[in-house]
Amino acid sequence: LLWLIKEAPVKYRREDGTKMKILFYGDSNTYGYDPADLYEKRYPEYCRWTTLLQRQEPARWEIISEGMNGRQLPDLKYDADRIGQILQRLQSGDLFAVMLGTNDILLTMDPDADRAIEKMKSFLAYLTARLASSDILVIAPPHIGREDIQDPLYHRYYRESIRMNAGFRELADTFHVSFVDAGAWNVGMSSDLVHLSEEGHR
Repeated sequence: LLWLIKEAPVKYRREDGTKMKILFYGDSNTYGYDPADLYEKRYPEYCRWTTLLQRQEPARWEIISEGMNGRQLPDLKYDADRIGQILQRLQSGDLFAVMLGTNDILLTMDPDADRAIEKMKSFLAYLTARLASSDILVIAPPHIGREDIQDPLYHRYYRESIRMNAGFRELADTFHVSFVDAGAWNVGMSSDLVHLSEEGHR
């Protein structure tokens, strides 16, 4: 992710010296939810991956963390106004990054990657009508669970999250937006196998 933002796109090196904004629109793993913390339910700010990314190049970019626990891919019949307000915080050359889909798989007894893929398709159509495709980054989230889990439902969560990420990659190609797959990074997960551990944030 750091390489993609820092090294690959030349446009992210602004000649006028102003900071580029990078807005991460996500769920509890962007918010920094800590399932082991019974009081705050959140990692300290210095532990969160968005804060760690901000510290990489504090003079060049401003990281905006728009994470919310339980957030799913938006239903634009209801969420378009809210998202429109968020997009107003950005200007040309800033980056809107979305890492969603986990809750679309997890918060159902009938997980189906196709539903999440269709919602992402609608969201990308909405975003590319308002932003340049080069200003959009899709981050496929870490996989739910592990392959060796015996519970049939959690194994299905795992399988569908892999299928969802593959669908997101195809959509990114179709809409000509940037893409990274956090599911391929083998990041550390908490004991619930859904949320990033502190090491996972690093």
